[in-house]
Amino acid sequence: MSNSLYEGITNVVEISSNIGRGCQHCDQFVGLEKFAESITHYITKHGYRLLHVGTQSELGDDGKPLHHTVAIVGK
Repeated sequence: MSNSLYEGITNVVEISSNIGRGCQHCDQFVGLEKFAESITHYITKHGYRLLHVGTQSELGDDGKPLHHTVAIVGK
């Protein structure tokens, strides 16, 4: 059985509330405090679909856990 949400996806982008970078297609800054705006940018300007939203955890320099929100978009 095929999962139509992922069918035909050939390019995937991770957007993070912890990492800022340029859009893969234009000079728009994505990520960090522009997290939600960044998801909308990829969807409306470049035709991506939202595939997943979740958390990513890692240990900080002080050994305490840090949690970030990540979104995966694809087209």
